[in-house]
Amino acid sequence: EPPTRGRPTRSTCPSEWATRRRRVSPFHPRPACFFCSCFCKGESSTCNWIALRNRLPPPQGTMSKKPLNIPVENGQSEKSEVENGHPNLVPPSLCTSNVEEMVQQMKELITENNELKEAMRQRNQAMKERFEELSAWKEKLKDEREFYESKFKEARQCLATKCLENESLHQKLQNLEEKEEKSATESPVSRKEMSQEVEQLKAQVAKLQAEKADLLAIISELQLKLNAAAAEDSFVEIRMHEGEAVGSLKEHQDVDVKRIHGNTALYVRNKSVDETRKCLEKEELTVSQLLHSLRTETQKREALENKMQELKDKCQQLLSLKKKTNDKSTQTEQEANKKEERSESVGSEVEVLNLQVSALFRELQETHAKLKEADVIQKKLHEKCQILEQEHPASVGDLDEKQQLLYTVKKLELQVESMQSEIKLEQTKTNDEKAKFNSLQDAHGKVVKELTEALLTVEDLKGKEVQRPDQATLDELVHKLDLAEKALAAKQLQIDKMKQTL
Repeated sequence: EPPTRGRPTRSTCPSEWATRRRRVSPFHPRPACFFCSCFCKGESSTCNWIALRNRLPPPQGTMSKKPLNIPVENGQSEKSEVENGHPNLVPPSLCTSNVEEMVQQMKELITENNELKEAMRQRNQAMKERFEELSAWKEKLKDEREFYESKFKEARQCLATKCLENESLHQKLQNLEEKEEKSATESPVSRKEMSQEVEQLKAQVAKLQAEKADLLAIISELQLKLNAAAAEDSFVEIRMHEGEAVGSLKEHQDVDVKRIHGNTALYVRNKSVDETRKCLEKEELTVSQLLHSLRTETQKREALENKMQELKDKCQQLLSLKKKTNDKSTQTEQEANKKEERSESVGSEVEVLNLQVSALFRELQETHAKLKEADVIQKKLHEKCQILEQEHPASVGDLDEKQQLLYTVKKLELQVESMQSEIKLEQTKTNDEKAKFNSLQDAHGKVVKELTEALLTVEDLKGKEVQRPDQATLDELVHKLDLAEKALAAKQLQIDKMKQTL
């Protein structure tokens, strides 16, 4: 074998190491060993080993008597003593070559094992990352699916509630239509009568106002005449306010009482005037009460008319909703079982509405009866007033009546203004309700759109679940990883056994 880096190989004997390490002088004698040029003179075992390898007889007197273990092809070894120049012995180079090959194989196996370990480690890391990605993706899919399922359930619930509301409104519409049909047969006569009575009352009020104006003029003339007949003439002003009128009347009465001590005729006249004034005051009180009752009844009638108009508007809205619900009735047939459970509540609401409508009709009838009674009383009072005017044309109590009538007219004007403001507020409320209804319709449309989008997303998710890798592929990959790890463990055991044998 060639030397490596100037060092002697394993074929040289130990004595040659010393000769090469030290410097040899030019006058140094030639070495005695014929094979390796050393100073051992053929006595070293290595020289004999070289001779055996080269199949040359060793020098005489240089053969060692140590036994050699020569390997056989079957793995057995026989012990024999080497003799001088034995030509049939197998050289021991096979053992060294086997050891070197084993060492090289061990090195190669170790490198291969390290490479396999590194590759398996990288493969395991990649598979772990892939598995983590798949698990995260699976969790995301689950979350998305749960989210869309919850949205789908909410949309279903909204649809169910809307369907129930539509059905309840449909039933209410039917009930209201039936009631309107019933009331249409009865109401025309009553409405005509009400309108006629209102016109008659307006005409009567106008007549009373004209008569009161005439009475005011007559009373002023009579007062002037009475004051002119007195010793000290004094002009009396007619005040519009109640308190001033009563005070002036009392003052004039005191003056008249003081000045009528000597005149019995004037005293009797004043007495009759007082009596007539008291009667007129009583009648004025009754008239004011009747006017108050009439005002309250008219207010009730107007409120009832407003309620009727509101009910008509609601009926129209319900009819429009009915048209919409008829289009959607085909979609709500599957939820008939749920509707039966809530039919009782709807029936109770219908009964409540029926009771309210019946109460409103009763109130209308009562108001009609009261209006008729008020008309009768008003006629009687009008007749009494005419009789009193004929008997006592110069009654002072007409001033108070006129003042009260003016006061009531002002009150009625204020009430009309308040009613107009209330009507405006009700109009604003109806506009707000219409806006809320439109917003609810928009929200319903948005919910339907979201439902369709959720259904599409659910279908997409189902397609993705079909396309994603099955669990069988993951199980196969895990099985392959287990087999690779087992193979690595087996190789590691083989390497450990070979190390132990070495």
